[in-house]
Amino acid sequence: MQKLNYLWFHKDRKFYFQTGITSFSYWFFYHFGQSPCSMHWIMYTTSIETFCDEEQLKKWGPMAKNMDCIGCYAQTEIGHGSDVNGLETIAVFDRKTDEFVLSTPTITSTKWWPGDMGRFANHALVFAQLIIEDEDGERNNYGVNPFIVQIRDRDTHKHLPGVKTGDMGPKLGFLSKDNGWMTLDKVRIPRANMPSRFVKVDRDGSFSIEGDLRILFSTMLKTRFSIIALGNRALLGPITIACRYSVVRR
Repeated sequence: MQKLNYLWFHKDRKFYFQTGITSFSYWFFYHFGQSPCSMHWIMYTTSIETFCDEEQLKKWGPMAKNMDCIGCYAQTEIGHGSDVNGLETIAVFDRKTDEFVLSTPTITSTKWWPGDMGRFANHALVFAQLIIEDEDGERNNYGVNPFIVQIRDRDTHKHLPGVKTGDMGPKLGFLSKDNGWMTLDKVRIPRANMPSRFVKVDRDGSFSIEGDLRILFSTMLKTRFSIIALGNRALLGPITIACRYSVVRR
């Protein structure tokens, strides 16, 4: 009955979807504070809905909501956490094929710590430095931008060419969360896989901006605020144990 009430709670607020795995993921996260696919909902799906234009949202929105794809948020690197401008992952635009070529060219550019990345996700929202060559062959850096990258086959769950990922291993008090690492070696994606509501690269390689680019970091900021807000839940258990022990100890 408790589970049923919870599912109806979300249905009334339009967060309920018909797939059983989705319902279970919400239920698990609500009762235990973490779930193997929580970052798919909290960060990946939120980013898709925020960063994609209307045409892209028609494709990626239903896939994310129905969990036809399971996504992660690939921003943090070994050498770069809060220093987002220093990210070393690159996305080079190839005019000949109308594609972006993504790579993690250094050890410190390895994507490090993102939830759901090591084992569960088959897609990733990868933040990388956008590189576009001009007519003279000179590379121009247009800063950090997001890209939708498929990292595993949706049927076999095997890594796609050029992609390597792994679980970071045991974590004290956070074992159910799959925090992972990822490297990319010249992974190609269509130009349409760059969310284009606020930034856009045209077929000829021209780059344009609509609005304030700081919105591209709203998902991470919102998530960090939520971590602080959920701190009380994390403290309830140990505080209860400590209070009870202080009453009965000799």
